Amino acid sequence: MKAHRSAQRSAQTAPARCADILESSLQGLGFGRVVRHLALLRAWDRAVAGRIKERASVEDFKGGSLYLCVEDPIWMHELHMLRHQLKTILNKEIGEPVVGEIVLRIGRTRQSSTPQRAYRGRQRVRAVSPAVEAGMAEMLTPLRDLPCCDAVQRLFQRWVSSSQ
Repeated sequence: MKAHRSAQRSAQTAPARCADILESSLQGLGFGRVVRHLALLRAWDRAVAGRIKERASVEDFKGGSLYLCVEDPIWMHELHMLRHQLKTILNKEIGEPVVGEIVLRIGRTRQSSTPQRAYRGRQRVRAVSPAVEAGMAEMLTPLRDLPCCDAVQRLFQRWVSSSQ
């Protein structure tokens, strides 16, 4: 009997990382496009210079094409000259070649400096102790580079603050 159990244990695969499980689950649920779009928005916020973000915003991302809305023709020309460099920077930040083309349009840009919340549910989340914050940060380390990390962190913070 013991030999049978040890044979089953050795036949099992190695443990999977939470980040890999979450990513494959989201892909399986059909959220692959959303995950790629969020990764691109995160890369845009991290890698692109502030002076560009003030004058251009990400409008859409479809089929490898990144659609940017630019406030005036002068900046459209400037970004047209920088589009290959922007594409390289974004793909490097994401970690894979996702952006194949950058399409520029003139129009009103969306300012990302004031994030708007789509869900206005319960009141504020209570602050948690630094020890709990450190524990949450350690738990979320495998998810750090995924676009869903911020959402999972907020979920943990709500759960911890409600159980205090």
